Amino acid sequence: MRPKDQTKYNAIINTSLELVKELGFTGISISKIAKQANISPATIYIHFKNKEDLFTKLYTKIRTDMSRGALEGIREEMDIEHIFKSIWINAFSYNLNHLDYLIYREKFEQTSMMENIKPEDFELYNYINNLFQRGIEEHHIKDLPLPLLTSFAFVPIITLLNYHFNGVINMDENYITQACEMAWNTIKLSNF
Repeated sequence: MRPKDQTKYNAIINTSLELVKELGFTGISISKIAKQANISPATIYIHFKNKEDLFTKLYTKIRTDMSRGALEGIREEMDIEHIFKSIWINAFSYNLNHLDYLIYREKFEQTSMMENIKPEDFELYNYINNLFQRGIEEHHIKDLPLPLLTSFAFVPIITLLNYHFNGVINMDENYITQACEMAWNTIKLSNF
C-alpha cells in the first residue's frame, strides 16, 4: 500500500468542495474529482473507499471543524448566558469565514448520506444539548424539547448567513451581536 500524501489529500478535499458547490453531489464522480485535482483516481482510493466515503468523511471533518470553531474559548466557569452567546457568535463567525464548508454542509444534509450520520457524534451537538439541559435545570432556559430550543437558537445562523452572502443584509458586528441577543431572548426564561 502506498503512503498517504497530505498534499494530494488536500487537493482531493478542496476539489470535492469546489465541485459540490458547482454541481451538487449527483454531478460528481471519482474520475471527475481526480481529473480536476490533477491526480490519479487510484490516489483517491488510498484515502477513501468510494465516493460516498469521501463525501461522508468530508462532512464529518467539516462538522468537527465547525464544532471546534464554535467552542473556541469556552470555559466551564462561564455562566450559561455567556457560554451561549460565545458559542453563537463563534459559530456565526466561523461559518462567515468558511463559506465553502457551509455550502457543502447544507447540500450534504439534503442527501440520503445523512442517514448514516448521528448528530450525537459531534461535540458541538452534545455540548449544546448539555448546556440547554443545564439551563433548564437551573431555570435559566425555557423547559422545552431540546430540538425546539436548538431550532430557534441556532438554525437562524444559517438563514442570516445566506442573507448575508446573497446581499440581502450585511451582517456586520452590530447585527451579529443583535441577532445573538435575539436568539438568547428566544430561549431564556423571561424572569432570568
